[in-house]
Amino acid sequence: MNIHHKSLGLRAQPILLSALALSAFALDASAQAVFSIDYRGASIGTPATGGGCITAADLLMTPPAGVPGYGPLLPPMIFVSGGLGPPGPGLGIGFGGGAVCICPVPGMIPCARELDALSFGFDAPVKPQQMPAGVFVFSVDACTMGAPGPLAPNVASEAPVGDSAADVFESLFLPAAPVGPFLLFPLTGNSGIIDGNGLVSGSGALYPGLGLIEPRLPGPALTGDDVDALDLRGPAGAVPFPVYFSLDAAFPNACSGFPNTGSAAANGVPPGAVLVTLAPGGPPIIYAPPGILGLDLFGPGTDDLDALALTENGVAGFQVSPAPYAWAAAAPTDMLLFSVRRGSAVIGMPDSIFGAPIEPGDILVPPVAGGLSPFPGIFVAAEALGLATGRAGFAMAAEMDALDTVQPPQTGLPYCFGTAAACPCGNAGAPGNGCAHSANPLGANIAAAGIASVSADTVVLTGSGMPAGGPCLYFQGTAQAALPFGDGVLCIGGAIVRLGVKFNNLAGSSTIPSGLDPALSVMGLVPPAGGFRFYSSWYRDAALFCTPATFNVTNGVGVLWTP
Repeated sequence: MNIHHKSLGLRAQPILLSALALSAFALDASAQAVFSIDYRGASIGTPATGGGCITAADLLMTPPAGVPGYGPLLPPMIFVSGGLGPPGPGLGIGFGGGAVCICPVPGMIPCARELDALSFGFDAPVKPQQMPAGVFVFSVDACTMGAPGPLAPNVASEAPVGDSAADVFESLFLPAAPVGPFLLFPLTGNSGIIDGNGLVSGSGALYPGLGLIEPRLPGPALTGDDVDALDLRGPAGAVPFPVYFSLDAAFPNACSGFPNTGSAAANGVPPGAVLVTLAPGGPPIIYAPPGILGLDLFGPGTDDLDALALTENGVAGFQVSPAPYAWAAAAPTDMLLFSVRRGSAVIGMPDSIFGAPIEPGDILVPPVAGGLSPFPGIFVAAEALGLATGRAGFAMAAEMDALDTVQPPQTGLPYCFGTAAACPCGNAGAPGNGCAHSANPLGANIAAAGIASVSADTVVLTGSGMPAGGPCLYFQGTAQAALPFGDGVLCIGGAIVRLGVKFNNLAGSSTIPSGLDPALSVMGLVPPAGGFRFYSSWYRDAALFCTPATFNVTNGVGVLWTP
């Protein structure tokens, strides 16, 4: 087979942007996404799956086990109540408006019950080294714009169609933090990993969703939902109290044109503080006050902590790190990363590490000892995450609404799935696979595992769901694509390299490299500096299934090679 677009007579088609599924989240199929939504979300006040009304103070999950899935989905279920239930004693956040706020109307400001940051205290500590894709997982608000990056879907592709605010994104490759503003590196940016509703977005993207309502548009109109807090937990299980979180300020929200709820003041705590509820039912108490974080230096309640990632060291109270990475020392302190909301007084102030103006899309740390200012330090600048900033000349800077840190693998970013809209005959495969073929209505799949380092390469590609015993050709490209090809969709483009022919076993599966094959990076001529490469597998389908062609292909998988 000669894979060249010209020799195949293929004409360029509109590209269907497909999911780069969460590489970190895919570590454990039973992992849970716990989240909250803001008070102007369309799901506020609607019945939750399993009972109760959804409020902006509740911790939600996708039923039945909290694992994102493909839509249409049931509405979220209440995992932990913001108040007293259901499903039982919760965080102890007051009703802030009386009985009417037990089942509130969306956008009803008197219901001062909004949680806007979340951690269970065991987020992955960020290590003092280069960071592969997926170390930082975050959400943004509806007004956030993104810079075009090397992988789609991302904030840049989803924001224009109103599908970014309910989505979750992961960082791409980053050097060791602190990472300052205006980083110019071709592998940085973000990629969409969890969708709001799990349906095809206006950009054509498809990835597992949370059961929320999309689109969410900027401005005063009540439209869809906005993920306002997030924690990717380990295997499903009981609620792990204590729960760490923050509540919001009452100052105006520049994105919606409405004020925030003032849930912090309603509960007698500052919006710039990290709170903790130690046991079911509360009450919440202050874990880290604003002053120790470099906030509220212009007066009480002038800053609003809006996103949180925390690694608690097991010693009572918050032990602040005197410098970034002190939490990795022999006697570790607590790792506390955070962002601040638009309208906070600290925005525009010089940070304590670079002396750069702080933005609401930056990942921050408490002020470093002997730093350049008394304000927080920029741990990872918004630009390095592929987000728009005022520093870069954008009129509306990005706002990070939620944050988590995870320990991801360095391989396996699937994309270009065989949806009914993309497949030549509407022959959709199972979610995550290529298009259906005569021997398997679920379609075929390709996945990657191993260490994606050119100098220490252990990556293995595994194809599955193909015809038993037949030949398949694995190949590599330098770009994503989505072109009709045989009975399927060709997912790679650019400079294409034929890696080798393998014969599937009786289960329809094969791997490369295998036997005496050289390493994958050697076969693919990946340069020492690394970079993104994209992989797929072509296979023979003997039957005339849906087109005159007798072949099909798997989905694609992207690998970020590091030196």
